[in-house]
Amino acid sequence: MHTPTALKPRLLIGSAATAALALAVVAALALSSAPTNRAHPTHGASDRSEIGQHGDASVREDPPASSGRAGPPPSSGAAATPVLLATPPPRGTPVSVSVAGSPAGRAVPAGFMGLSFEIRDLPTLAGYATKGDLVALLRSLGPGVMRFGGISADEQAAWVPAGASKPAWANTAIDTGDLAGIAALAKKTGWSVLLTVNLGHFELTAAAQEAAAARTQLGPYLAGIEIGNEPDLFPRQHLRPPGAGIRAYLPQAVKYRAAIEAAAPGVPIAGPDPSTGAQGLTWVRDAAATLHPQLLTDHYYPLSSCGGHPTISELLSPSVRRKESEMLARMLSLARAHATPLRMDETNDISCEGEPGVSDTFASALWALDYTARAITAGAAGVNFHDLIEQPNAYSPLAAHGRAALAAGQLRAAPEWYALLAAHVFMGSHPPCRPLRAAVAGAAPGELTASAVRAPDGKLSLVLVDYDPPGAAPLAVRLRVSRALAGGSVLRLTAPSPAATAGTRLGASAVAPDGAWRTPRALPAVYGHAGSLSVQIAPDSAAVITLAPRSLLGRAALGQ
Repeated sequence: MHTPTALKPRLLIGSAATAALALAVVAALALSSAPTNRAHPTHGASDRSEIGQHGDASVREDPPASSGRAGPPPSSGAAATPVLLATPPPRGTPVSVSVAGSPAGRAVPAGFMGLSFEIRDLPTLAGYATKGDLVALLRSLGPGVMRFGGISADEQAAWVPAGASKPAWANTAIDTGDLAGIAALAKKTGWSVLLTVNLGHFELTAAAQEAAAARTQLGPYLAGIEIGNEPDLFPRQHLRPPGAGIRAYLPQAVKYRAAIEAAAPGVPIAGPDPSTGAQGLTWVRDAAATLHPQLLTDHYYPLSSCGGHPTISELLSPSVRRKESEMLARMLSLARAHATPLRMDETNDISCEGEPGVSDTFASALWALDYTARAITAGAAGVNFHDLIEQPNAYSPLAAHGRAALAAGQLRAAPEWYALLAAHVFMGSHPPCRPLRAAVAGAAPGELTASAVRAPDGKLSLVLVDYDPPGAAPLAVRLRVSRALAGGSVLRLTAPSPAATAGTRLGASAVAPDGAWRTPRALPAVYGHAGSLSVQIAPDSAAVITLAPRSLLGRAALGQ
């Protein structure tokens, strides 16, 4: 919701060097003695308020991405299995992460990751199928869902069929040509589309016509039709009389569903899409029981800049994580009760367009990776991070810096985009993965979070986020996992500081000038010794750990 208005990876050269390194890695993973640990330092209060002591970083912004070109079929962004680089024993405060052996939930959908755009930006984004770098950017994130909605869906945008005029209240017209452009973008990237029709201005015929056109243009890339955006706020937006609530919404939504199903048979219906907060849960429950959508949708932002100015300390606080986890549990409990998947189709860190100096910093990347990993393991059907492509100082994962860049489709990857790339690596290139329970021991409250999934081939992936402030001791994390897992790789998410707006790297690599990102060809190995696996995590950083059985690890070490 919002109010209107390089570092290069180290590579191996030559087959002899590769073989020598492989032997070194295998030797490092042999079983001998436990890693050395240091005494546990003082971590301070359990609410981790010291996280807010990060200083502002005066860091130059990364250069804008140049225009991209259509390339090969959609790619997951994953390179060939990386060569592993031997690492020294981890040093720092000793902690451990235990991972259960049995899956704790259903398989994670392949299209879990997603972006949410204002529907007023749909005509602009439709043009990016043939210019700019959005195609390469989306391909690097693997299959996903583009959702078009936001406040502009009901206040500003109207479906305008051929030969018709835009209504007086609208400032954005959506037509068949726009949908054709979005269809081209979907086909080039492998992303599907969740499209919101206008319910704020109750026009059954227009909604049915738009759904039918979307079905024709998008075909199998149409994930569903959403009926309105945040209908619980319609009275505040003067789109309904004061006091109009769920009882006023449901009969109208049922009529919309009937009209859409008649005009576009077989197209999934999504809703109710209420605004962030506990009040929306009533809408989710009642819509599930009455509207019977194929996909339940809800919005969630843990903080808001409407009437306040959230800080980095607040965003990275344990209290925000607890609140997020509680809301996830409540949403998904309703979804399970009605046997219907639930997608947070609009989410981000701070509602009302974010907070400059927080939403556009590396702190947002740490938050986003942890939040996404927890949503994955909680059983959500997907998340769509809201993106205001023309506002780089907002919470936008991707944004154009200036009118010329917007016209050319030159989008710059913000720190939060790197978190989404890391989440894609966490889920693996061979879905579906299954969530596993992970528990942290030995750390101060709120110091370290851990999430885990297992791939069909037996690989296990973890996301570890260290919330200690800069200057704190690193964590030496012992991984208590199945002994069948012999070792693996470490993909680090880093930046100069939590307040940095540039310099974010994933695996020491930046997003390329054409928008592409791939897993580096060489990554640090998880340290293995005496039958145990461990990794060192720096304060205010995150890592994706990928562990493999010995049979797969041998191939990984040899880079085969």
